[in-house]
Amino acid sequence: MDGSRDRGVTTVVATILMVAIVVIIAATIGVVVLDFESELPEPQELRGFGDAEVTLGPEHRAWGGWNSLNQNPPRGDIDVIRLPYIAGSTFQGDEIGSILIRWEGSDGEGGQVRFLNPNRFNADSNQKFHNDDVGEFCTGNFGVGETLTIRMAHNRYQAGGTGTDVSDIGEQYVESNQNDIARGGDEPFFRVENRYPVDFTGDRPMEPGDKVEILFIGVNDEQPIARTSAVATAATGEPTERDKPRC
Repeated sequence: MDGSRDRGVTTVVATILMVAIVVIIAATIGVVVLDFESELPEPQELRGFGDAEVTLGPEHRAWGGWNSLNQNPPRGDIDVIRLPYIAGSTFQGDEIGSILIRWEGSDGEGGQVRFLNPNRFNADSNQKFHNDDVGEFCTGNFGVGETLTIRMAHNRYQAGGTGTDVSDIGEQYVESNQNDIARGGDEPFFRVENRYPVDFTGDRPMEPGDKVEILFIGVNDEQPIARTSAVATAATGEPTERDKPRC
């Protein structure tokens, strides 16, 4: 009888210990998971754009050499992206480290251009290809109901030009007075007084039919704040000459 009673007590104690161990393990796992989740960055606020438009060559640079390689180019040398902003908080210029535009065609070729926030420059910052500085610079904010307009100049049709000739660096987007990111009625979002240096990498400028993605990158250069996409189309008609406003 005593042996049976002892075995019964032992079984009960073992069961209690097993339950306690399971509870402790579960609690430990829960703490680890909670600690891990607390270390994850908070999700970015949702910001919505309407239908983005990427139009290739509706404008051309005022510089007379823009088409010196090809007197009858199919379109202008300034590509224009328009992004209507329809939902979300106001974009503060200082919260954007850079704006990245990247594209790819069905042939696998493509490239990207990065506009650094002008706040990373100063008036004496050097241009990339020219012996000059960026001059005065400014940023702004834009909110719901406004349209952001990005302009990017390439060298595809030019011959000559200090350091930007096609024979020297290949076809690419280059620093230009017409590189610009404007909001609303052509007010500045990212703007510099002189030529705006941009970082280009890739195979070529955009072509009609390319899939294009536009990303707003935070000041840490890692976390996208917002993104949108479109398909590039070619402008029709004669390109117009643009004269960029000042800051």
